[in-house]
Parts: sequence; structure tokens; C-alpha cells
Amino acid sequence: MGLWKDLIGTTKALFQIEIGGVKLGNSSGNLTVKNGSDADSDVTMAQLHVSGEVIEINSDAANSGADRKYTIQRPITGMGAAVVLTLPPDDGSPNQVLATDGNGVLTFVDAGVTSSDMHVDTTTLNWDSAAVVACMTVQIGTVVEKVRVIIDTPFNGSVAATMSVGKSGSVSKYMATTQVDLTGTAKNVYETQPGEPAVTSAPEDIQIAFAAASGGTPNAGSARIEIYYTIPA
Repeated sequence: MGLWKDLIGTTKALFQIEIGGVKLGNSSGNLTVKNGSDADSDVTMAQLHVSGEVIEINSDAANSGADRKYTIQRPITGMGAAVVLTLPPDDGSPNQVLATDGNGVLTFVDAGVTSSDMHVDTTTLNWDSAAVVACMTVQIGTVVEKVRVIIDTPFNGSVAATMSVGKSGSVSKYMATTQVDLTGTAKNVYETQPGEPAVTSAPEDIQIAFAAASGGTPNAGSARIEIYYTIPA
């Protein structure tokens, strides 16, 4: 009787594991896995092995509106060795790109520039900003060509606010407190050309060191800090 029941399982469109459990089926030669409600079911495994060249996500998409199929495909030619890619531990920041360490370990980094490109990063500083304001991370080989501060609203207070631009341990590397007056007239521009060599050894986090005004109830002040940088060839 048990053998007869096993044979019945091979003649049905679906083979169910336990009452209310998953159902294995055949669809034009493809294995389907359904749940007790006949909807596509999750599959849990230790590792996925795909013998073909393609993985399709949302394979049954209508391919209209936002319902589209997404295909990941291995290059058919050109590979000289197996490739292993390790994804980054976070989702990165706006405008960052994926970079490899040469061994397939991926991280998000700021997009590089060429020697013919001058790029600019803009950070806003307000009267109530924190003592350290992050600007950007520059990669190895980057040269900070210029720092420009534009006063939008003068900073008030009887003891003037001050700022500098640099990095941890060298807070005035690119602009010193004596090179900018946050109490100046609106639209005043203060500019430095640091003349520092390219960043070496490790990426550098550029930051603003800010000392807020005191006395006279400070409640106003805003400036834009623009950092111009290149990566010379």
C-alpha cells in the first residue's frame, strides 16, 4: 500500500510534503515550490548553486509599469579565473560608487575624478552647528586645490564664531580660523589655496572645526563651505 501511495505522488501535478506543507510541482520542466495556499513559497538553503549563466529576479513579471524582470548574467567569454565578490557592509552615501580592493571585496567610495576634472563639495555651516561638521571623504591621490567660504547670513554674538577646515589632528590643514570672518557682510567670500600635497596612505575625512558664538544670545549665521579637489594623473 505504501508503494502504491508513492506511485500516486508521481502522477499528480503537485507533491505535498505534510498536510498544509509546501508543494513541489512541475511547470514545463521547471520545479515549482508552492505553499499551502498555492502561492510561491520561500526556500531556505545553506548555499545556492546555479549551473547556468543567468539569475532572474521577478521572473514572472508582467514587464509593464514597474513590474519588470531583473536579470544578472555571467560574462560568457573573457573570464580567466573564478570570481568572488564580497558586498559592502552598508548601503553607502549619495553619489558614491562601488570600488574593489583588487580581491573582490567591495566598498562604497566617493566617485573619482580625472586630472582634467575639478570637482566641488559643498557643506552648509549654521550658527548652531556641532563643534565638528563632516564635509567629505577624499581618496588617496586627491589634491584639495581650494577652499572657499561664502557668508550667506553673518554670524552674530558678542564673542565671534570661528571655523577652520582640515582633518582630525590637523584642524587647520586647508583653512585656518584667521583666514575667514564669519561675522562679515553677507556674500563676502574667503578663499584659500592650501598647496598641500596629494592625500597618501589612506582616505582622508575633511571636516570643519567650529566654535559657536557666545554672549548676546547668538541666533543667526549661515555659510557655505566649498571644497575644490582633483586627482592629478
